[in-house]
Amino acid sequence: MHSSEFEGLSPEGKNALLNQSVEREFATGAVLWSAGDPSEGIALVLSGKVRIIRGSHGRQTVIHSGGAGATLGEVPFFTGAPYPATAVAAEPTRCLFLTRAAVTQAINADPAIALFFLKRLSERVQALVEKVDQNTVRTVQSRLARFVLQRSQAGRASASRPRERSGIAFSLGMTQSALAEELGTVREVIVRSLRSLRHIGAIESAGAGKYRVSNLALLQQIAELGA
Repeated sequence: MHSSEFEGLSPEGKNALLNQSVEREFATGAVLWSAGDPSEGIALVLSGKVRIIRGSHGRQTVIHSGGAGATLGEVPFFTGAPYPATAVAAEPTRCLFLTRAAVTQAINADPAIALFFLKRLSERVQALVEKVDQNTVRTVQSRLARFVLQRSQAGRASASRPRERSGIAFSLGMTQSALAEELGTVREVIVRSLRSLRHIGAIESAGAGKYRVSNLALLQQIAELGA
């Protein structure tokens, strides 16, 4: 049923994982686990998106996010420590929870499964290092400009007709509070930064919570230089 998620593994390894796994569904905003909870297993995201959030002094930051195909919770699973952060469904989400017994049995049946999880964890660590680097050397406005560019590019790519791709309106795809968590800041700073990008003519409001890139070269400059 979910064997496509484990492409490259042996049938024995896949069966060992799937036979003892539990599928769960989560509504938007539902908590998969909270920081400090004991580890229940490794979560494989089948559909939707999960945000891993860490809070401190009343401020929350998204450590990383995982969409379909992502595995989450490996660190506490293998160390035996509690979950270090909270996992929240960013949209309707289905996950497959792989128990400790299932993973242990699967690794015994197919040692390549250990490398499967190690690769997923290594990719996430690499992404986290890059995110920390960006948050350290780039201003919030620069990080916001990069995010806006990505959203506008996704909007242009989804346009059904070529002539619609220029000046396509796009949404942020999340609330301003959620975006602040993604970019490592607070909502008030996001509001000011959006207002600043509009004021200098990099973007413009398209109504209904949407925006349009009005000066692509300027927006790219801000994204790259942190101006």
